[in-house]
Amino acid sequence: GGRRVALTGLSTGTSIVEVTNPSAPRRIAFIEGPASQWREIKTFGTFVYVTTEARTHGLDIIDMSNPDSPRKVQTWNQTFQSAHSLWIDEDKALLFANGTAFGMRVVDLGRDPANPRELGAFTPFYVHDSYTRGNVLYAAAINSGFLSLIDISSPGSPREMTHFTTGGQFTHNAWLSRDGRYVFTTDERQNRPVEVWDILDPTRPRKVAEYIGAANTIPHNVMVDGGRLLVAHYTEGVHLLDVRNPERPAVLGFYDTFTDPPCGSFPFCGVWGAYIFPGSDIIL
Repeated sequence: GGRRVALTGLSTGTSIVEVTNPSAPRRIAFIEGPASQWREIKTFGTFVYVTTEARTHGLDIIDMSNPDSPRKVQTWNQTFQSAHSLWIDEDKALLFANGTAFGMRVVDLGRDPANPRELGAFTPFYVHDSYTRGNVLYAAAINSGFLSLIDISSPGSPREMTHFTTGGQFTHNAWLSRDGRYVFTTDERQNRPVEVWDILDPTRPRKVAEYIGAANTIPHNVMVDGGRLLVAHYTEGVHLLDVRNPERPAVLGFYDTFTDPPCGSFPFCGVWGAYIFPGSDIIL
C-alpha cells in the first residue's frame, strides 16, 4: 500500500519503524535479540532475516505479513549460529550468509521462507560481504584484499571464476552499476577512496575513477540506485553521487551526521550504513 518501513539493527535487537511520513516516524515493534555490536537485516517478500555476531544464536526470521504486528517466527540455526552480514537475491530466492564460522552459506528461501534450507557453502576464503547479479556473486574478501567473482549458476556449489585486488587490499563491500559494466568497491582503511572498476573483461579489470569525501576518512559502504551512488562515509556522513557516467562521479549532495571532534586514532565514528528507498529521495 505504499508504506515504508525502516528495519534498524540495534545492540540488543531489531527496531521496526514506519517512515511513510519521514518527518513523523512511528515505532511499530522491537524484536529482542542477543547483545552484539553487529546486526544485519535483509528482507524477502513479507519476511525479515536478521543475523548477528553473537556466537550462540542464529538467523532470526520475522513475519511482517501484518506490518502493524510483526511476529518472530523462529531463530534458524541449523548450519550456522552467527554471521557478519547477509545478502538476499530476491530473483533467485537465495540468502547468502557471509562471515560465518564455516564460510559463506547459501540458503534457499523459495520453498518455504519461514523454514529455509541450506543448499551449500563457499569456504576457500572469508567472505565479508556479497552482492549478486544474474549468476555472479561479487564477494568482498576483506582479509584477502580482493573482490572475487563467484559463479552461482549451481547455488549449492559456488565456484570462483576470478578475483582482483582492490587499492586498499581490505575489500569491504561492492555494488554494480545499473548496466553491470562497472563495480564500485570500498576498502575499510583510512584515506582509501571508493574505487570504480570497468569489468567489461572481469579478468582484466581497469580502475577508471575514485572518490573520497575528505582526506584521512573512510568510505564504508556503497549502494547503487539507478544513476545514483549512496556512500555511508563514517565521519563524513552520507554522500550521494551522480554515477550516470561511472567514470566521472559527481557529488549531488551530502549530509554530515557526525559533528563531534575527530575520532583520532580510531576513526570509525559516524555513519556505518545507509539505505535509499529505490527511486525515491528518502535515505535512512
